[in-house]
Amino acid sequence: MISQCKNSHIHLDIVGGIAGDMFISAMLDTFDELQPQVLKSVATVLPKDVGTALLSQGINSGISGLRFTLTPHSSETKSAQHIHTHNHAHTHVEQHTHHHTTFKYLCELLKHSSLSTNIIQVAIDLLTIIAKAEAKIHGTTLNEVHFHELADWDSLMDVVASATILDALGSSSWSISKLPLGGGLIKTQHGLIPAPAPATAEILTGFEFFDDGIQGERITPTGAAILRYLSDNALLTPQQQGHLQVTGYGLGTKVFAGMPNILRAMLFNTQQSTNGQQSTVVIIEFDVDDMTAEELALSVDLLREYQGVVDVVVQSARGKKNRGVELIRILASPDDYQDIIEYCFLQTSTIGLRYRFETRRYLKRELHHIDGDDYKSVTRPDGSQTIKIEHDQLASLSTLHQRRMKKNQIESS
Repeated sequence: MISQCKNSHIHLDIVGGIAGDMFISAMLDTFDELQPQVLKSVATVLPKDVGTALLSQGINSGISGLRFTLTPHSSETKSAQHIHTHNHAHTHVEQHTHHHTTFKYLCELLKHSSLSTNIIQVAIDLLTIIAKAEAKIHGTTLNEVHFHELADWDSLMDVVASATILDALGSSSWSISKLPLGGGLIKTQHGLIPAPAPATAEILTGFEFFDDGIQGERITPTGAAILRYLSDNALLTPQQQGHLQVTGYGLGTKVFAGMPNILRAMLFNTQQSTNGQQSTVVIIEFDVDDMTAEELALSVDLLREYQGVVDVVVQSARGKKNRGVELIRILASPDDYQDIIEYCFLQTSTIGLRYRFETRRYLKRELHHIDGDDYKSVTRPDGSQTIKIEHDQLASLSTLHQRRMKKNQIESS
């Protein structure tokens, strides 16, 4: 893993779409130190007579970035080589379709390569994601899946390059924008099918899409597999705040009217000072005006105990028609906020709520148990330390005076 990944967060703006080559280009534009490693990995799996991975500058609708392609060795006979390569790939698939394009064969090819163990595993994980989707769509078994998407060497090249990048950036967190739906029909070996392709749609079940009105295939199965890999390995988080370090652009081959066909990567440094920690929380808010005090008290207690709830605050206010309302604000973990929202609808009478993601900074708390007393301490940025006794420690004392004396004894010591 590269040193720049420590305390880093990568956000992918999926503007035009995402394909394997667009992801690779965007990441190598952002992390140029990864370029030699990626090119070396690709050269390891590409036969010498096929060609060479080429990283080049380009422009799509006025935006400059990188392109990642497979190019023939001889530039002098580029046109003839291009035709030959195309025909070779076609012949290759016809002659070896029962070997070179099967999931089993590609996995064996990777396992016997000189790639590192980690890169091989990530590459196989990506292939497995695609193969499972294809198997379900075509009603076959995993080992019998034929990769039409990976029939040419350039597509396998994308999987290996992507695996190298994902392995190198394994300590980073990631976030993504909403996914463009696309539309229209895609020409495939099975005939015309609607966009997104069935395998892509299967892989991205559960992801959020939006329709920007631009037609075409916006996400390929390889691009979808990369997103699913990030999700399955718990690397996808809500977009985090931090200092923007660098941006990178991967260019698609298509040109869209009114929009650049790009994938933008944004690298953020989320490191905080040694006295503070940063995290993202979800703020959930709603109003209640038709629950009794007893009902609401019980509901709030249940919400406080629910998994992923950091805190619950209740405030009284005046609402519509000057009615008294209770304002409920919940701090929730990003990992559990959807379940917490459902629980709010079950435990309260609200029929609507609001939620947003916010970044918080807090001081690290240390819990202590000394001589039968439980308390927590916090070190302030100036090095001073404050102590607070746990409230439950005071509950057994019979008078307010005794509780205050005990509190003062612990917190001023």
